[in-house]
Amino acid sequence: MGSLFQNSFYVVNNLNAILYGVELTLYFMTLRQIAHSRRRMPMDKFLVAFCTALLALNTVYWTTQAYFGQQMWVVHADYPGGMDAYLADNVAVWYQTWGSAAVSVSNLMADALMLYRLYVIWDSTLIVVFPGLIWLGSFASMLGTLYEQGRPNGNYYAGLASQFGTAWNALTFSFNVIVTTLICARIVYIGRRLAFSDEGTRAYTGAVAIIVESALPFTVGSLAYVIAYGIGSDVAIAFSCYSMFTAISPQLIALRVLTRRAWQREHGTQFLTTIDFSQRTDDTAARAVQKAEFELDKRQLHASESSTNPSVSRASDVPPYPAV
Repeated sequence: MGSLFQNSFYVVNNLNAILYGVELTLYFMTLRQIAHSRRRMPMDKFLVAFCTALLALNTVYWTTQAYFGQQMWVVHADYPGGMDAYLADNVAVWYQTWGSAAVSVSNLMADALMLYRLYVIWDSTLIVVFPGLIWLGSFASMLGTLYEQGRPNGNYYAGLASQFGTAWNALTFSFNVIVTTLICARIVYIGRRLAFSDEGTRAYTGAVAIIVESALPFTVGSLAYVIAYGIGSDVAIAFSCYSMFTAISPQLIALRVLTRRAWQREHGTQFLTTIDFSQRTDDTAARAVQKAEFELDKRQLHASESSTNPSVSRASDVPPYPAV
């Protein structure tokens, strides 16, 4: 690991600081929203506890990364062999493993929330079976990564820990791509079918709903990290800032839930019922128009025949013979 890794590590520490500030802002917005809420739901308390746990885990991750950078660049600037030697000798220090464990648990919690949101938006248990299996695989590979990284002389970027890490990142990325695609597809499908709807339903099918409900920023960020990490680039750590979205994306979802603008299980059924009703209404109106056009064509045809053959109209005017 050379100067490129050191520069990338420095950059990501600054990016993480900015994103941590965003996360704190969203967290206090969540607390403010629930404090001013007149009608509280049982889910609200769970979301606050969930967001608090994510904030605590990301705090551990951010502080340990920042502290390690301080030790490497400032406190031990004169370390024999330089910064690269210090990194190689202390990469498995206990608080680094602690920080990695914290962000890994945060990642799993965020993915579990996304799995639940997939179930809510589709209102189906079958849709979550395959992503759920991927989630279990990512959980197993995460345990292997943390075990190998935490061993003496362990290194997240080399050896067996790197292989476990590649598997974990690939499974996590696959999970997020599948879940994000399914959520986006569901919202876009219903949104297009509800093109006639008012602003009230567009709040659930618009661009903001797609980005927030599907945790799109987290998925896009993990794509860049997985590609760089998979090819062994020193720039990979610069893209690890996507880990902060393991708390930011759930915070955004929590805010939508607390403002009563997030999808609920019954919304899909209500929207599809509205679509079905509107289609039946349109079909009825179309049949009425077709019937009226048929009657008009029939009268016009009769009038045309009467004008070309006057005997038809005269014959119709002659009264029948009286009965004898």
